[in-house]
Amino acid sequence: MRKKIGIAISALLIVLSIQYTYAQQVGFDLPENTKRVRIDFKTHNNLIVIPVVINEFITANFILDTGVQYPILTEKLIADMIGLEYARRIIIQGPGENDSITARVAMDVKLELPGGVHSGINQALLVLEEDYLGLRESMGAEVYGIIGYDIFSRFIVEINYDDQYIVLHEPRKYKPRRRYKKVEMRTHNTKPYINLAVTNNRGETNKMSLMIDTGASHSLLIDNPDDRSVLPTSNITSVIGRGLGGEIKGKLGRVKTVKVNKFEFDDPIVSFPLEGDYGSGVKRGSRNGTVGSEFLSRFNVVFDYFSGTLYLKKGQSYSSPFEYDMSGMTLVAHGEGFDQYRVSAVRKNSPAYLAGIKVNDIIETINGFNYETLQLSGASAMLRSREGKRITVKVTRDQFEFKTSFKLQRYI
Repeated sequence: MRKKIGIAISALLIVLSIQYTYAQQVGFDLPENTKRVRIDFKTHNNLIVIPVVINEFITANFILDTGVQYPILTEKLIADMIGLEYARRIIIQGPGENDSITARVAMDVKLELPGGVHSGINQALLVLEEDYLGLRESMGAEVYGIIGYDIFSRFIVEINYDDQYIVLHEPRKYKPRRRYKKVEMRTHNTKPYINLAVTNNRGETNKMSLMIDTGASHSLLIDNPDDRSVLPTSNITSVIGRGLGGEIKGKLGRVKTVKVNKFEFDDPIVSFPLEGDYGSGVKRGSRNGTVGSEFLSRFNVVFDYFSGTLYLKKGQSYSSPFEYDMSGMTLVAHGEGFDQYRVSAVRKNSPAYLAGIKVNDIIETINGFNYETLQLSGASAMLRSREGKRITVKVTRDQFEFKTSFKLQRYI
């Protein structure tokens, strides 16, 4: 049975191990005589979502993800509507509960971004045979794809999380801004890595190299057996993400500090996958874990794969505390139009559990707000907003409606 993760921990931890190369050199280009193009984006669960036009026929929302090598279309029905032709069937190994999933490789695809940014007609596109990720449920938005390396390897990519836009710069024309701090970055097997220092609650500091993953909504994830000493003694067990292979289980806890260059954060929340539940899906490029968008979105950033530099400038949410869901219930989008909340999990003895909420309950309103008003990301923010905040929910269960309430409680 295909499992889903909830909005509060909706991390899309994707690693592709694909034995495939392009027959020709492909990539995106800016319009002629253009130095840069600005593209506005929307965020869902801290993830960047941009529109992509496929074969000049249909527009679909894609996640901008440094963790993927090839563009992925998660909904095969869209590929069938366009009439894409497939060159071959491949196996994708990903972190999660299943060993592998299958996809089709469509060649000679044309992709276009806003502002006239376009690929050649020989672009490759992976089409999943099933919707393994369930993006619409876990994100509460019409998202059907993921794109990454084809953009980051072609342009210098500026991401302004504060005002929600990206700028794609022609590399030869880009001049770094003085207000941004340089962080050394290396690219290995198409993925970017930076060094940081994690200090545990005993005052011990571990230096490690983590992959930057804009397609993961968590703050940090550490997945190195040699660094298990970083795991806080006070932690909770939970589903910490979802990969192409299914749910990824692990523990969550706060470490004392995380430091990147001159930037230091106190009491950040870190995810620790169960040994083997995540790392077994990684076949190329050793890594200790990932830096996700909950961490990265505290900055405005510039990715420069060409010089091996990540530029960082403090953003509006730089000093915001790191928080995790305080209700104990995990919500996903539900219904034909994905316009309702469904409870996909309830943590035992949590506020929601003690208030009588059960798995598969439909939440009609949260503090008087329905789905249309609050959306899934708004519900997530409310349920981790402030310890002691009273939450009242209107629940439908087996065609019966009732109200119940509880107070948010911080667990980590």
